[in-house]
Amino acid sequence: MALFTLTTTGQSVQAEAPWLTVYDQAGRPKWEVRMEALVRTADGWEGQEVQVQLYHEGVPHLVLRAPHIRADRYGREWTLGADEPSTDGPVRGEGEGFSFTCREARWEAGLVLRDLHAAGRGVVLSAGEARWELGHAVLLADAEAAFVGWELKFASGRYEFASDRLVAGAATVTGHGVTVVGATLTAWPGEGRLRLTEAHLVQVP
Repeated sequence: MALFTLTTTGQSVQAEAPWLTVYDQAGRPKWEVRMEALVRTADGWEGQEVQVQLYHEGVPHLVLRAPHIRADRYGREWTLGADEPSTDGPVRGEGEGFSFTCREARWEAGLVLRDLHAAGRGVVLSAGEARWELGHAVLLADAEAAFVGWELKFASGRYEFASDRLVAGAATVTGHGVTVVGATLTAWPGEGRLRLTEAHLVQVP
């Protein structure tokens, strides 16, 4: 097996094909990639049947699995997904109390997920795009959430891990025979409660 170590700006990379580990400036693991096959390309490398372990401050937080990965030569940016365009959520993962699927996961100065569907901590979440801030929150765009009979829709929001709290801007809430629109939303799915500001009922035909 080929073994090499190199340093790039702000991080170091160690590879022992077919594994790749990236470390932060403090020498803590940032992510670890394992795969069944690794192929070099003109722009970097590609792998098949991949597992990525993501760390925050050296502590493991998320595991992602996918049939395919593309990355630059130093592993600073990578994309997980299927070999061919797919709509069936080929990326699967778990961590921070959630299990989830998404169409694509990429690292570009942070973890970005497309077409996310996640469940855990008493809530089901979906989003057209999500930015997962490891150990802190998942930021949601074009999103929906459901818990204890409530269905929520909002353009942008975040789920905060430390407080088990969902916070969003303008939101529509449907459930228990009513539809309510509010200027802001705060929800505690684990407790089955939510709060809307400037709320008003919407007549449903």
